[in-house]
Amino acid sequence: MPLSIVQIIAAGSMSPRLASLLWLAMERGASVIVAAGPPGAGKTVTLTALLAFTPPETVGYFTRGVGETFHLPPLNPSHPTYILINEISDHLPVYTWGPYARRAFELMAQGYSLASTMHAETVEEVLGQLTELGIPPSHLACLDLVITLYVGRGQGGPLMRRVQEVAFIQQGDWGYRVLRLARWCPEEDTFQVAEDGEARRAFLLWARLDEGQMEEELRTRSQFLESLLARGVVSIPEVAEAIAAFGRT
Repeated sequence: MPLSIVQIIAAGSMSPRLASLLWLAMERGASVIVAAGPPGAGKTVTLTALLAFTPPETVGYFTRGVGETFHLPPLNPSHPTYILINEISDHLPVYTWGPYARRAFELMAQGYSLASTMHAETVEEVLGQLTELGIPPSHLACLDLVITLYVGRGQGGPLMRRVQEVAFIQQGDWGYRVLRLARWCPEEDTFQVAEDGEARRAFLLWARLDEGQMEEELRTRSQFLESLLARGVVSIPEVAEAIAAFGRT
C-alpha cells in the first residue's frame, strides 16, 4: 500500500531528520536506488514517497523493461529529468536488466537522474550486482544515494521496517567511493544522520551548502514534517500539497 513520507516517519521507518536530509538530496535531482533483500520490505513505497521531494517541474520517464527505447525528453538545466525504473533485476520482462540497465546508467552519466529499486541487503551487494552487469565505475559514480532497508521482528515483536543505511556515492580515485551518510542503530532504534565527518563534508560540497545552512535546513524541514504529523496531515495528496507549498515559501 502506498504511503506518504509522513506515514513512513510515523511508522518509525525513518526519523524526520533523516527524511529532511533525503529531501535536500531529492530536490537537487539525486539519483537513488532503494534496496532490500526480502520482498515486501517497502522498497517501492519508500522510493515513491521520496519522489514527492523532487521539484514540481521534475520530468519523469517510466521505463518498460525489455524492449525499452529510452526516447527521453531532452535535458533541461532548470529541473531534473528522472529515469524511473521499477526494479533493476531479471525477474520479470517489465524489469530492467542487462543492456537496458547499462543504457540507463549511460544516460545518468549524461545528466539524467535515476530512481529505482533492487533486491540486495547491503550497499556493497547493490554495487556488486551493477558491476557484474558491466556498468563501469565511472557510471556508478554518478549514482548519488543507495538506501538499504531492514525488515524483521525486534525481539519477537511486531514486524518493523527501517532505513538501515544511506550511502553517498561520489567520484573517487578508482572510479567511485562509498561514504556512509546515515545509518540505523538497532540497539536504541535511532538514526545517526550526517554524523560522519567525511560523508558530511562530501554531501555539503555536492549540495552547495555550508555547515550553518545545512543545519538550518535540516532543523526547519524536520519541524515542518513533525508538524504535519501532529496535525494529522498524512495522506499522500495532503503531504504532496504541503511539500509543494513549503517549496513556494
